[in-house]
Amino acid sequence: MIHRMLIALMGVLTLGVVALPGVTAAAELQAPGTWTGASKVIAVGDLHGSYDKAIRLLQAADLLDEDLRWIGGAQHLVVVGDFVDRGVGDRALMDLFRRLQTESEAAGGRVHILLGNHEVMMLMRDHRYVNAQSYRAWADEEKEADRRAAWRIFSKSAAGNADEASTRDEFEKKYPPGYFARQKSLDRDGEYGRWLLGLPTTVKINGVVFVHGGLTVQTAALGVDEINRQVQALLKRHLEAREALEKKRVVTPVMTFVDILSVARDGVARPERLSRPLREAAQELYESVRNPLLQGEGPLWYRGGSFEDERIEGEMVAQALELMDARAIVVAHSPTQSKRITSRFHGQLFRIDHNISGSENLQALVVEGDKIMVLDAAKGRTTEAQSELPTGRIDPRAAAEVPDSVLEKFLTQGEIVDSRYLGRGTTRPRLLVLKMGEERRRGIFKTVEDGENPSPGEATDRFQHEVAAYRLDRKLGLNMVPVTVVRKFDGERGSLQAWIEGAVDQEEAEAYNLALFNTDAMSKQLDTGRVFDALIGNFDRGPNDHLCPVTRQRLLLIDHSQAFSTSPELPAEGDKPLAVDPQLLAALRGLDRDSLEELLGDLISDRQIDALLVRRDKILESQAPSTPTGR
Repeated sequence: MIHRMLIALMGVLTLGVVALPGVTAAAELQAPGTWTGASKVIAVGDLHGSYDKAIRLLQAADLLDEDLRWIGGAQHLVVVGDFVDRGVGDRALMDLFRRLQTESEAAGGRVHILLGNHEVMMLMRDHRYVNAQSYRAWADEEKEADRRAAWRIFSKSAAGNADEASTRDEFEKKYPPGYFARQKSLDRDGEYGRWLLGLPTTVKINGVVFVHGGLTVQTAALGVDEINRQVQALLKRHLEAREALEKKRVVTPVMTFVDILSVARDGVARPERLSRPLREAAQELYESVRNPLLQGEGPLWYRGGSFEDERIEGEMVAQALELMDARAIVVAHSPTQSKRITSRFHGQLFRIDHNISGSENLQALVVEGDKIMVLDAAKGRTTEAQSELPTGRIDPRAAAEVPDSVLEKFLTQGEIVDSRYLGRGTTRPRLLVLKMGEERRRGIFKTVEDGENPSPGEATDRFQHEVAAYRLDRKLGLNMVPVTVVRKFDGERGSLQAWIEGAVDQEEAEAYNLALFNTDAMSKQLDTGRVFDALIGNFDRGPNDHLCPVTRQRLLLIDHSQAFSTSPELPAEGDKPLAVDPQLLAALRGLDRDSLEELLGDLISDRQIDALLVRRDKILESQAPSTPTGR
C-alpha cells in the first residue's frame, strides 16, 4: 500500500499546473480542519515578529494591497506557526492576522493561523525568546497598580540580597514597561490569549497537510481534527490550572514558566502543602506540560522530517501521509541551512522556515493545482523547491571515523538511551542510540534467528550472519562491512551494527542524481563487493545495500542476515565475470578450515563453512584454474 501510494504521489508532484477557470469556486470545508478546492494556497512560516518582511512577502504574493487590505480573493493563506518572539513586531502581526481572517473570509478565501511552539511558549509564560523591545507595544495599556503589585512581590523575594536601588534596576530590566499588560493579554480571557487558544495546530488543504514541527506516526494517527482538539484542550487546561493557582497567590505575576512549573512539580511531590483544589490544579498544570503532544515528539516540536536521515525517517513520513490521506506535508520550525524553502523525501515534505528574520531572501510556498512551488518575493516568480540531500543533518562527531576497536567497545558497552523500529513486519530492525560519556552514536539492532542448519541451498535469515560478515570482511582486509557486534537488548540477543551517518545508498544516489557510484574508483570497489558476496553466498544484495558517504568515495556493504548460504554455487555472473584484486586474491588463498572455524565457528555451522570454502575455490579457479588452494 505504501509503495503504491509513493508511486502515485511522485506522479502527482511531477505534473504541471492544472489549468484553472477564470472564476474559481470557493473551497469546500470537508471537516473542521480539512479543505478541498482552494484555487491557490500560500504558506509562510516562522515570521518571528518580522512585521515589515511579512508585509513585503504577502504583497509579493498578491494577498495584500498598499493599505494592507486582503486582495487574495478565494485564495488561502497558511501561517505555519512561530509568528511571535525574537522580533519586535509580534503584536502587529497578530493584529494583522486577526483582521485578515475576517477580510479573507468575506472574500471567499481563508487565512489559517497555526500554532507553533513559540505561541505555546508565550501562552505558558516562557519568555526566553521575547525581544525586550516588543513589550513596548503594550506599555500604554499597563496599569500602574499592576506594576506596583508586581514590584512589592519582587522586592520582598529579593530582600536582603541587594540594596533597593539595585533591586529596582533588576526589576525594570526583567520586567520592562508593557511586560505585565502583555502577560494579561495572553491569559485565558485576555485579548490575544482567547484568540490563540482557538487556533488550530494543523490544517489540510487540497491534500497537503500544514503543521509547524512535524508528524510522527502516533500523531498522524489522531487525524487533523483530533490533533487540534487535543492540543487546544491541553492549553486550556494549563491556563485554567495556572489561573486557579494565581487566585490563591501560589503563582505570581513575576514568575516565569520555569518558576511556575517548579511550583506545580513541588505541589505534586509534596501534596500536603496545598489544599485539595490547589493540589489538583498543580497536578493538572504539570501533566498538561508533560503530555506527549506538547513534548519533543509532538506536532509543535518534532524535527524528524526536517533533520533525520531519509533512510530512517522515510517510513515515518510515508505512514504519516497514508494516515492523513495526504500527498505532502509542509513544516516550519527548523531553519533550512540554505535559507531557502526546500523539499525532502522526493517532494513528500517541504520545509518553509528559511530564517526570514535573518535573511533578505523572502520566500513563500505556493500550492496550486497539482504543483507545489516556491515564490521568490524579490524576483516575483515561482520555481521548484530546492531538493535537499537525503542524509539530513549530519552530526560530525558521529560521522567521524574511529578505529574498529573503539567502535566495537562503544557498541558493546555503550548505554542504550533510545530506540525505534524501522520499517514494518515482524522482523523489523531497531535503531538504537548509545551513549558513552558525552558522545552518542547509533546502531542497527537485528534479532532475526531462523534455523541454524538449513537444507543445502536453502536461504536462512539470522542476525549471526551480520557479525560473521563483519569478521570475515576484516580478515580479508576489505573494511567494507560496518563494525558489527553481538549485543543483548530488551532481553534478546542480536547483532548491533554501527549506523553510517551521512551516507546514501546506490538507489537513492541515482534518484537524487548523485554520481557517487559512477566513478572508476567506485567501480573497482563494486567489483570487490561482488567477489565478497560470491564468497559468502549472499545472493540477494540490491542497490539499497550499497552505501557511500557523501563526503568520500568509499563503498560500504550492509544487510547480510541472509548470507552464508549452504549452496556451493556462485551467484550468476551475467555478462561481467568476477574481477578479483591481487591483494584480495592472496587473502582468499590464505583461508582454511581451521582459521574459519576459529573466526566464525560461534556464528555459522560447519555446513556453511564447507560451502564457503567450495565457493572460495571456484572464485580462485575462475581467476587461474591451476591455482592450488589451502583446505
